[in-house]
Formats: sequence, structure tokens, C-alpha cells
Amino acid sequence: MMEERGALMEAVKQAAVEREGRITLSCAEAFAVARKFGASLDAVGAACNEAHVKIVHCQLGCFK
Repeated sequence: MMEERGALMEAVKQAAVEREGRITLSCAEAFAVARKFGASLDAVGAACNEAHVKIVHCQLGCFK
């Protein structure tokens, strides 16, 4: 379980980009990471929170 969490965290960090002085990940990329790892969106969100990665371009318009 810990290995999976570490791999998910690393995938989030690799997919994230720096924009305007903050590290971000688009909602579409977050969905792609979740699919690739067979992880829940909650798990990807938790990894983003832990890595201080902000979700942007939310497909629901929740995060901008």
C-alpha cells in the first residue's frame, strides 16, 4: 500500500507544472493519473494536497 501511495505521489509531482509561481495540475491530468494507477480521485486529491499541488481548470468549475 505504501509503495502504491509513493508511486501515485511521484506521478502527481511529475504531471504537475509550475504556473505563476505555484505548482498546479489540471483536473483532466488528475483524472488521467487516477486512471493510470487505478486510484480513486480522492487518493489523487490527497496526494496533491500532500505535495502542495493545486488543481486547476476544474472540469466542474470548482477550482480555478
